[in-house]
Amino acid sequence: MKKGMIFFLSAALIVALTSCGTGGLKGNTEKDTKTKSEFKDESNFESRMLALDQNESLLIANSLKYHNNAGSSEEVTAFLDQKQNIVKLEEYYLEAETQNFGKVTFYLENGKKFATRQVIRETTSNFPMYKEIITYYDKSEKPLYAKLRQSQYEIELENLAFETTKPTNVSASRAIRALNQEQEFQTTFQGLAYDGTLKYIIVGDTEEEGFASTLSVQHQEGDIKKLFQDEEGMLGVPIEIQYERMIDQSGMEFQVLISAKIKK
Repeated sequence: MKKGMIFFLSAALIVALTSCGTGGLKGNTEKDTKTKSEFKDESNFESRMLALDQNESLLIANSLKYHNNAGSSEEVTAFLDQKQNIVKLEEYYLEAETQNFGKVTFYLENGKKFATRQVIRETTSNFPMYKEIITYYDKSEKPLYAKLRQSQYEIELENLAFETTKPTNVSASRAIRALNQEQEFQTTFQGLAYDGTLKYIIVGDTEEEGFASTLSVQHQEGDIKKLFQDEEGMLGVPIEIQYERMIDQSGMEFQVLISAKIKK
């Protein structure tokens, strides 16, 4: 039985995003927002990124909240325009093996990324380094230019100037797999869990290194009832789920199973 945690994404939001790529300095305490840049189109890219960041009319959809047995985690938020096109992705991850973690934002136009922003912590020479890396891409998603600022101290990062760095292609493939519940993020039935009177269903990959997620069960109808009636017999069976993210009176966020359909 696997253990994990979860979120809601309808099948309608599983869009064609496969084209989205495949993908220390000590700071000071003085405010310095000047960027050393020779990239002539930087202001254009920055304004397009800012427009998406400030667009409060975008629709929001969340992936399942995934964990694996090693302690890694993955979670993705998709932002959609009024035509249901994804225009921005935010990927939050933790890699247990390296203890690297962070947030990667993908900015999209016509299903292709034009910019990425990484705000991450990486372990370098046995001590952590906090980094912010912004990369711009052409219409074929080839990286054009990148800038970096980094510090041993997270609190100093936003006060530092950016420096030009070698551009690399930041892949959105893992985020897309999490959104689409594919491969290591697939939803097969992995068992039940109980906490007093509370009941949970666990879904995830069948492999030990795969990811899983846990949902609170509020009612047992249809195929949900079948899973509770034959837990052992249903292990590993692919299921299609709908779910919502909710917040309880204490402010804790949790995932609630709305429906489950056993795939034949």
